[in-house]
Amino acid sequence: MVQKEKERRAYGVREFAELFGISIDSAKRAVTRGDVRRIKLGGRRLVPLSEIERVEREGCGGTRLPKK
Repeated sequence: MVQKEKERRAYGVREFAELFGISIDSAKRAVTRGDVRRIKLGGRRLVPLSEIERVEREGCGGTRLPKK
């Protein structure tokens, strides 16, 4: 029996950058400015899936991030 992979609920800042086709530095700046909400879990900075979906809908910091 094949098990379905559980849907991820959060992504690293590097993965967030890859999803939107931006540099890691740009993603980190967006997090630092508070334009992108993040959570800290076990020492990692993670962007919740709900925040990724919000950025897709509304954009970030007055500028819509490009979609891949």
